[in-house]
Amino acid sequence: MRLKKVIKWIILSCIFIIVSYFFIKVTTYIMKPDTVDLKNIAGLYGEDKNTLDMVYIGGSASFVYWEPLRAFEKEGIASYDFGANTIQPELYKTMIKEILKTQKPELILIDARAFQYREKDQPPKEVAYRNVLTGLPMSINKIQFISQNVNKYLGDDEISYYFDIIKYHRDLKGKTINNQLKMAFNCYKNPNKGFYFNPKIAQVPVTQIEDINIKTPIAKETEDILIDLLEYIKTTNCNYLFVVSPYVEEQEHKNNFNYVADIVENYGYKFLDSNDYYENMQIDFNKDFYNTTHVNIFGADKYTDFLTQYIKENYNLPNRKEDKNYKEWLELLPTWNRNSQKTKEKINKLMSSN
Repeated sequence: MRLKKVIKWIILSCIFIIVSYFFIKVTTYIMKPDTVDLKNIAGLYGEDKNTLDMVYIGGSASFVYWEPLRAFEKEGIASYDFGANTIQPELYKTMIKEILKTQKPELILIDARAFQYREKDQPPKEVAYRNVLTGLPMSINKIQFISQNVNKYLGDDEISYYFDIIKYHRDLKGKTINNQLKMAFNCYKNPNKGFYFNPKIAQVPVTQIEDINIKTPIAKETEDILIDLLEYIKTTNCNYLFVVSPYVEEQEHKNNFNYVADIVENYGYKFLDSNDYYENMQIDFNKDFYNTTHVNIFGADKYTDFLTQYIKENYNLPNRKEDKNYKEWLELLPTWNRNSQKTKEKINKLMSSN
């Protein structure tokens, strides 16, 4: 009789723990802010297993630049923008580990701009970490990043990074929670594969680089992060390309990128600074940007087409357009193209009104 009571108690306890876990998990996701960062990070887990041939990781210098559905429509490249605003390079190793849990990409692109701006323009901040961590499911990988970096670089208490619900208290009035529920169970599908439309425009100065060969070291802390990342990716079965997307690049930036390029290439990986190819891309500084550090959809088209051609010439990615397993991608194209055209029309109206 006593044994039966013990067994019953164990069963009820297990049920309570399981129900409590799912309740907390769902509640936490419902309370999370409905941002482009959350959708981009959480959307990776909604992609069918082992269907991505390329993943582009980085900050806004990735997800307002690389258009996965445009690259798919043109060359059948199955890719995803796994990015969040104000990205910090110490997050990259954790993000790659997350990618490799569900995908076996032939190529991973790494936004190299994060190695240049870390100490000066965008040092590590709480928002940069949360933009990525909020979308990551709880795992040993996430726990390791928090324990190794949050206090070290931010000086913050770690508890609210483990339990997001402490931080977020979302106002649910008038908002849908459908996407958050899907995210809680890793089945949210990002309809743009991580890309973000931004209908803005600005006339920016034409970049002036007087010497393309100067090499200036980046900060020691950032270089250590880069070396640690390169040592890690050597252990993976992927190709890697470090890229600098087009913007108004300054001489100081170029000097830093030359230094980073040397380190990356010494490890056997390619480094591509697209700012060396303005003429190839036919970049228009009066139309293709929305500020000095980001392109709009017109610039994104040019960058995506340029990078697609570079990838075709240097890596062996399959063309998935005729693959029946990618029917969903084809079905997304009409909506994608309509949204792209609407964004361009909005920008053209802004141009004509100025």
